[in-house]
Amino acid sequence: AVDEAAAAAHLAEAIRARTVSSLDDAQQNADQFAQLHALLQERYPKAHAAMQREVVGGLSLLYTWKGSDPSLPPILLMAHQDVVPISPGTEGDWAEQPFAGTQKGGFVWGRGAWDDKGNLVAQMEAMEMLAASGFQPRRTIHLAFGADEEVSGERGARQIAALLQSRGEHMDFV
Repeated sequence: AVDEAAAAAHLAEAIRARTVSSLDDAQQNADQFAQLHALLQERYPKAHAAMQREVVGGLSLLYTWKGSDPSLPPILLMAHQDVVPISPGTEGDWAEQPFAGTQKGGFVWGRGAWDDKGNLVAQMEAMEMLAASGFQPRRTIHLAFGADEEVSGERGARQIAALLQSRGEHMDFV
């Protein structure tokens, strides 16, 4: 069973990390990405014990959970950590503060709740539950969490794809 309250709390915490990406400055808000990375390690210890974690392109993350059958092609699940900035002067237009991670009315509100920290947190929640249950995948599972999807994906998705290609990996599905 999914602990919905914990999952919502973890998403709210993730939203509080102001992971606004920049096309020109790869290190802009690096402290906020580091905050999100630390949160993932703290909230999902069993997943982190089961998977290898690599930082790619400075701020993007690639997790690998080795499967028991190396003859099976791996799968790749993706999400992104970054969000777009709040347009100056529109802060008052938000029903809830964009980086507050407010929980209200059965929803978690804030920048990234839908695009795409919700997806990232859901994947990590699933990996944590699977690892806690003793699950061992037959095929390798990769999780790719880019840090610059909103501004191009050049430092994230592109570099993760190149890394996997250099290792000779061919996905069954993405």
